[in-house]
Amino acid sequence: MIKAQKINIPYERKRDTIHSFFALKFHDGDKDRAKVEAIEAALNQAGVEITLMARDVEQWGQAKIPEGKTLMRDFAFPTMRHCDCNIIEFSEKGVGLGMNGGYCYAIGKPIYVIAKTGSDVSTTMANIAKKIIFYDRPEDLIKPFAEIAKNFPRVILASRSKYRKTKLETIGIPFETMVSNVDEAIDQSKTPKDQLADIAMRKAKAVFEKTKDRGRRLIIAADHNLMFEGKLYGKPKTIKEARDNIQAFRGSQNIYSYVGNAVLLADRDKILQSINATDVSRLSMDNISDLEMEEFLKSSDWRQVCGGANLNNALFVHIVEGRTSTAYGMTIEYAQELLPSLYSI
Repeated sequence: MIKAQKINIPYERKRDTIHSFFALKFHDGDKDRAKVEAIEAALNQAGVEITLMARDVEQWGQAKIPEGKTLMRDFAFPTMRHCDCNIIEFSEKGVGLGMNGGYCYAIGKPIYVIAKTGSDVSTTMANIAKKIIFYDRPEDLIKPFAEIAKNFPRVILASRSKYRKTKLETIGIPFETMVSNVDEAIDQSKTPKDQLADIAMRKAKAVFEKTKDRGRRLIIAADHNLMFEGKLYGKPKTIKEARDNIQAFRGSQNIYSYVGNAVLLADRDKILQSINATDVSRLSMDNISDLEMEEFLKSSDWRQVCGGANLNNALFVHIVEGRTSTAYGMTIEYAQELLPSLYSI
């Protein structure tokens, strides 16, 4: 028998899709398997992907839970935290279904109860469910869940930056990406702080305009530059430019990571709350040798980071003071400030 493995669910979502934990009361034999497959086919049409323990961890009875571990504590609960919501098939009651629902309710994950028409849904389950959907055939689930998926509260990252994606993944936030494609020309009449805040807001508002047909969403945008001796440094276009930057920075304790941040909480065509601010962290760079610098330039993704070397890609760069997230290029604390309001509907 093979050993059960934990499930890896990516945090990045496609538009109009959600990923749900799925639970139902299981019996011996293949009847449940056929039932799950029919329901999953309908949910997939609606934009809902599902994960369930019996199939994805236990492999329909072919995988064994490792000694010293339990299905719920070590596999189910961590998976629920990675999902957007929990769908519970409640045509039949079960103790495990109550545990699923109770845990998701406690961590703030929406619970959708589905049940065959005429089923008795307990008062307890009804009280924690966001919605109860009765159905006769699995196909009856397509329309209501398509609407749920389209309007599910979503974090939208207005960037393709892998570093910003990683930051959201690190703190466990499911998100969608949508590049703004705005003009990032700098207004020289503004201070560096105001310049970056302005560009970040332009990015956020461009994504807002593109998503006016959608429900509640939190749009996160940022613009990052390094500041050294009064000059802003963006992403280098050539290896010579990257080399010149590092030569200037090395040995300094006063390299500043400037991040313009814009966070919009929106619903349809209305902006409900907003934050627009530039945050600064101070960095230092070791006085690396020419040889170390050339080895770094050969092996790093210097084209993708401001200045060519910063906290994202260089072990010889360190944070001295300020927020760590700002040093990495997006002040995630601003998004976290508005995040609870995204789900408080």
